[in-house]
Amino acid sequence: MKTISDPAVASVLAARLERLTPEQNREWGTISPHQMLAHLADAADGVMQRRPFPRASRAPSRLLKYAALYLPRPWPHGIQAGARPADVILDADAFATERTRALAVMSELAAPDAQLAPEHPLFGSMTRGDWLRWAFLHTDHHLRQFGL
Repeated sequence: MKTISDPAVASVLAARLERLTPEQNREWGTISPHQMLAHLADAADGVMQRRPFPRASRAPSRLLKYAALYLPRPWPHGIQAGARPADVILDADAFATERTRALAVMSELAAPDAQLAPEHPLFGSMTRGDWLRWAFLHTDHHLRQFGL
């Protein structure tokens, strides 16, 4: 199972993030590349308990958690977990800053001493391994959204 604690996996994700441009066309969804970078960083900040998670659209589910994190298939398009990144207005000149923030916070989240939230809004109770798997899948999902 791929997680961001594997340096090779983290390196590939970072390289894919570095290839993202502000003009990148999305293959589905409504967020811009810039909003995606901010969303990835904000979500990781939530995992590290630096900001609150948005309210979930449904009650936590261990079955949903298992299916999302451990079944061998990509995350489906259009699942709303509560965050609304397409509604966020960003300074157009801050794209590079958001990319740097997304990369930095991903690295911080993978650190062995990172203090991670005990629960995900939709998945419920989360272990460190669950969060590291989630971080890979969440980042990969949004990069695939932009053909990366």
